[in-house]
Amino acid sequence: MTTLQCLEAHRDYYFRRTRSRRVTNEKTALAFINEVGFCAGFTAGLGVPCLREAIVGAREPALPEHIQHDHAIGMTWRLKDELAAKRLVYYGKAIAGRPSFIARDLLGAFLRLRVAPGGYRRLYTNGMLSHCAKLVMDALVKRGAAETRALKLTSGYAQPKSRAAFDRAMKELQEKFLALKVEERYEPFTYVWDTMDHRWPDAMREARELSAREAAYRVVRRYLEVAGFGSEKSVARLLAIPPSLVASATHRLERERRIKRATRIESYPGEVSLLLKYAESA
Repeated sequence: MTTLQCLEAHRDYYFRRTRSRRVTNEKTALAFINEVGFCAGFTAGLGVPCLREAIVGAREPALPEHIQHDHAIGMTWRLKDELAAKRLVYYGKAIAGRPSFIARDLLGAFLRLRVAPGGYRRLYTNGMLSHCAKLVMDALVKRGAAETRALKLTSGYAQPKSRAAFDRAMKELQEKFLALKVEERYEPFTYVWDTMDHRWPDAMREARELSAREAAYRVVRRYLEVAGFGSEKSVARLLAIPPSLVASATHRLERERRIKRATRIESYPGEVSLLLKYAESA
């Protein structure tokens, strides 16, 4: 096999894109998430593992026309409720703005890299948080966990014309790890939201004890162990880590003889960092 084929086979194994290793229930789903550290929920092809893909046990399975009857989508939907409700994993729009899972052992590192010092009020003062998002956080901090409609009313964004702004604000809060969905209620259907400080106080404490450099090292190391290879630029963009911290992490990994940096792979564009065991044939 070529180096690229070996690396794709590596991903097939760790991403569980094979029938023999596919996810079949809650136990194997949790084992998968803990093994890979973080993964997309529904979207395959991002360059990170994907739970739906692991349930199917194949590379980048196409989305069916009628998704409500699809086994893998239905199972992913159930697992996101069950695993997150038990605080076994984090679930939110964490990777490329898409619904994602993060294992507990890496959540502190992600929070250190994503949660801005000074909290949401400083972000708002510095023009880095929308007005709607700030009002939602005010309500959650003051009153605790709340349903979507209550947050719309409290923030003044309950009118139909304000829906887009409110939805953007909730996406923004998830991407900045300030708020998250903690429950889905079905009669009638609605989400319940809470702050990260209240839902994950232990992970927030760990984040405060980590340096940004160490946090980036932990995330980048796990990514390359699981994915096998990746360019520093794409890793920084995908995982929302400053490029300087990604470079620091890959330099350290190279010194530890875990990877080789600035390597070219036949039939693959640009330079990548890849696991050392594959570098000799590159």
